[in-house]
Amino acid sequence: MPRLVAASILGAFLLVGCRTAMPPDPARLAALEPELGSLLLVGFHGTEADGNADLEDLLCETRVGGILLFARNIVDAEQLARLTEAITARSAACTSRRLFVAVDAEGGNVMRLAPITGWSPTLSAQELGERNDFALTELEARRIGAMLRAAGINWDLAPVVDVGYNPANPVIVGTARSFGANPLLVAEHARAFVRGLRAEGVLTALKHFPGHGSSFADSHHEFTDVTATAEPELELVPYRALIAEGLADSVMTAHVFNRRLDDARPATLSRATITGLLRGELGFRGPVVSDDLRMGAIEKQYGLGEAAVMAVDAGVDVLLITDDRLPDGRSAAQATLDALRTALTRGRLDPGRVEAALERVRALRGRLN
Repeated sequence: MPRLVAASILGAFLLVGCRTAMPPDPARLAALEPELGSLLLVGFHGTEADGNADLEDLLCETRVGGILLFARNIVDAEQLARLTEAITARSAACTSRRLFVAVDAEGGNVMRLAPITGWSPTLSAQELGERNDFALTELEARRIGAMLRAAGINWDLAPVVDVGYNPANPVIVGTARSFGANPLLVAEHARAFVRGLRAEGVLTALKHFPGHGSSFADSHHEFTDVTATAEPELELVPYRALIAEGLADSVMTAHVFNRRLDDARPATLSRATITGLLRGELGFRGPVVSDDLRMGAIEKQYGLGEAAVMAVDAGVDVLLITDDRLPDGRSAAQATLDALRTALTRGRLDPGRVEAALERVRALRGRLN
């Protein structure tokens, strides 16, 4: 059980409940406490589990739902397999549930299992799009999936389904992450990529909703407004197709701002975009994953805790934090949970919204092989 047990929620409720028009049920909030960490997918530092106190806290105190791996965690294939085996075993011992072990493995430039650490080179989405051989795309995805499974990874945050129609786009087109400018071909290659990964037992994520291929800015670093460049009739084509065909295991949001969808908030924090467009118009019923909440477009504008509350309220189910180490040494994951707890006890965040998110996470976890 985490250090901040159910009593912390009950105590906070007594302090602030009188200020809430409709006080939340303390028992209902207490029931959520042990599971709140399931909403987090978090990156950490280190290449081994033994002696890694920060990782131990994530797994057994914060009780995160998933771990996200980066190049900083990888030395070679033997070390990575040892690491993932250790963290999945430790998480199971502490939480009695399966752990998501996730990675960005798009192929090409965005491939954490890279040649520099001993893996064979992979084709980028752009290269696959240029060859325009759907069988090749599926085979390449199967090859990537086999690499991931051998390394103990069960969730690939891919494929990118951004339609790359802006040649000056720095973060998608400029890094060869888009299958191309034709939305129908993007959908077809993404379909093949998902099938290839699924054949190897790896979950997928379509990204970055509702589209990052038109921007002139990079949301990793700054506020990114696509109001003048976004073309929903193009960019939503892959989502419509793959959601309708049951090929969307999860969908990752973009931190882009489009005042035609929401005149106040970027997509990750926008109820109109996530609950209205993605769930309502497109009919998506699976888990929605935020892009990294520590990106400049979010953390600089809103702060981590406030952004997390806004994202869950908007309809996000899994909060992605690529680096758990805050500049002051605190845990970003714990800071996020503190913000969620406070919002729940003060009535700012509907417990029903959190319960729905947890149910979607459980359903996805139930598909792990």
